Amino acid sequence: MKLVNAIAPALFASAILSSAAFAETFEVTITNTTAGQVITPPVVLTHKAVKLFTLGQPAPEYLVPLAEDGDTSAFVGADALDVVSDVVIAESPILPGHSATLTVETSSDHSYISLAGMFATSNDAFVAINGKPLNFNGTASHFYANVYDAGSEANSEDCQFIPGPPCGNGGIRDTNDAEGFVHIHSGIHGIKDLIPSHYSWNNPGALVSIKMK
Repeated sequence: MKLVNAIAPALFASAILSSAAFAETFEVTITNTTAGQVITPPVVLTHKAVKLFTLGQPAPEYLVPLAEDGDTSAFVGADALDVVSDVVIAESPILPGHSATLTVETSSDHSYISLAGMFATSNDAFVAINGKPLNFNGTASHFYANVYDAGSEANSEDCQFIPGPPCGNGGIRDTNDAEGFVHIHSGIHGIKDLIPSHYSWNNPGALVSIKMK
């Protein structure tokens, strides 16, 4: 389900075109701080004071495909919401130790930023910044991004349900015994096919640096 369809009724009550003019441009650099996880192409949004998700609550429908398969299609067109100023999706995944820089635009009435990308070698782990304030005074911001569990799929660590290496099986869900709510991810435990020394991590999972251009 697209973000414009899913969160407008639930959180914002309307989905009208934003009338705010873009005033500032920000560069957002995301660095993968893990040794073995690939971050699928992340989505970055600038917006008003809202959250992409709430800890302890079920993952919103638009977030589930991203957390399980790295699918950001639900976010396409989100800037049609009055609450969202801009949405940018990276063209490529971010490999361990590598960075990607995306450029977003916004104005002071949409002064928050969020981002999310899947940890590809997991059932439903995603790294995220969830509604952080932007600095409009020219000072750069640096955030460590935690890794969350969407709770929409069981953490079976079974390759038949995992899109990333060494598995390559996207689009197949393992919902039996899914937790049912978003929480901090506890990492890879070697339950079945995944080797913790290769694919686990300790939070945080990324460093995010933001500066005005």
